[in-house]
Amino acid sequence: MDNSGTLYEPLAGSTVGSARTLNHNLATLGWGALFIWWGVVVLIDPLTIGIGAIGTGLILLGVNGARWLKGIPTKGSTTALGVIALTWGALDQARIALALPSGASFALLLVGVGVITVASELLRVRKSVPFR
Repeated sequence: MDNSGTLYEPLAGSTVGSARTLNHNLATLGWGALFIWWGVVVLIDPLTIGIGAIGTGLILLGVNGARWLKGIPTKGSTTALGVIALTWGALDQARIALALPSGASFALLLVGVGVITVASELLRVRKSVPFR
């Protein structure tokens, strides 16, 4: 079977090895894309931290999307960080549009993550306690 043009070199006769190799290659491509994106954001002055965060979130979620499309289990931490980065970027863009102080978007992000963390724990505890 000819694998020219693919992103990875599968191990002979091993589906698990092929998936592992593809997962490694996707992670490497994701890191490369992140470094390039961060460099572009630093080099180009009008790009804000919010735009950088949005791009970072899209790259992280894109790598997980590629994993999912190839039948490889996605990484929960990458998904969570991708969503957090997208949220932070959106909050930062809203902060700029609303002329709020520079730390407001990160502060709101921290409050949101805290609320979600507390709420999820309360819901988990509530489900585990039997009704009387």
